[in-house]
Amino acid sequence: MTVLAHGVGDRHDLPLPLDLVLQGAAVALLASFLGLGVLWTKPRFRPQPRFQSSIERVAPGDRWWPLRLAVAVGLVFVPAQAWPHLVFVLGWVGVAVLSMAFGPVWRLLNPLRLVVPVSLGRAYPAWLGYWPAAGGLLVFTWVELVEPGALGWFLAGYALVGVVGGLVYGAAWFEHADGFEVYSSLLGRLSPLRGNPFRALVATPVKPGLVAVVSVCLGSTAFDSIGSTPSWARLAVVPDWVGLVGAVLVVAGSYLLACRAFGAELAHSLIPIVAGYVVAHYFSLLVVEGQRAVALLLGVEGFTPSEALVAPVVVASVQIGAVLAGHLVAVVSAHDRSLALLPVERHLTGQVPLLLLMVGYTAGGLALLFAG
Repeated sequence: MTVLAHGVGDRHDLPLPLDLVLQGAAVALLASFLGLGVLWTKPRFRPQPRFQSSIERVAPGDRWWPLRLAVAVGLVFVPAQAWPHLVFVLGWVGVAVLSMAFGPVWRLLNPLRLVVPVSLGRAYPAWLGYWPAAGGLLVFTWVELVEPGALGWFLAGYALVGVVGGLVYGAAWFEHADGFEVYSSLLGRLSPLRGNPFRALVATPVKPGLVAVVSVCLGSTAFDSIGSTPSWARLAVVPDWVGLVGAVLVVAGSYLLACRAFGAELAHSLIPIVAGYVVAHYFSLLVVEGQRAVALLLGVEGFTPSEALVAPVVVASVQIGAVLAGHLVAVVSAHDRSLALLPVERHLTGQVPLLLLMVGYTAGGLALLFAG
């Protein structure tokens, strides 16, 4: 099945026997939960407040400014027709995948960080937390999924807000308020180059807006699938932005309901789920349209991308494997943290709402993938 995505190309998916896929996913999660409950009775991964990424340890501070300057100069020469592919494919999806593999790469590449050395260095308000990042990501996903024609205005606004925020608050602005950098940093916690991903996940700072950021990332991907279904097409009277906001609110509301005893303390366990859906949902788009993006950047006309890597069996295998792997990592991470937060007598019963949430996310995600 070929589905139009983001106004820049097609995403190739393969409908499989959905009932068997859902049954297998449910069994895998239930078995892992029961196994962990019996064999994993004490928390093993403690938060590390001083945790640093491998990137920060290798080169802290502004030693990456030559790379950021090169990126800034390179953006000046990007052809107009290449911008949608550059942002929606290489930027949004490609940087996410690179972050999972190597760490928070956008922190290295972000050209707006060039203003940090001349910033006023005022203290970033703690109450703001990640809320500006969540808002910026929601606006971007609206542009991506609802109004791609507004990309130019969004980029101008993103650059202006980033420069002003950086000049006032310095590096703290980009660490907390830059949606792309926060997104890259959260996914970067899964990088094996950072050491144990479970320790990196549990070290995620629990700050205001963290649940909102994760909900926007997961909900927007879900709506991308919902928006391509015949059922949504029959609801033409409902604006797409309502569906996007609704999907984000469903993710946030379901998490807060299931984890009301924990607050945002388990929000980090949703990061592997976000990563799994990014890979599953955007794999074929990145493979096919990524080639076209490179061709557009190089000024190659009439380029036809190879679709050898998006054969149905490959796409189906990647989708199922990515979703299940993300959910299993999420279950382990959530279980371990729950053991540290719950009293001993509630180690199992206290996690039942969380298990139901994970099963619901898995079933819903797979259903959306194969319905789209």
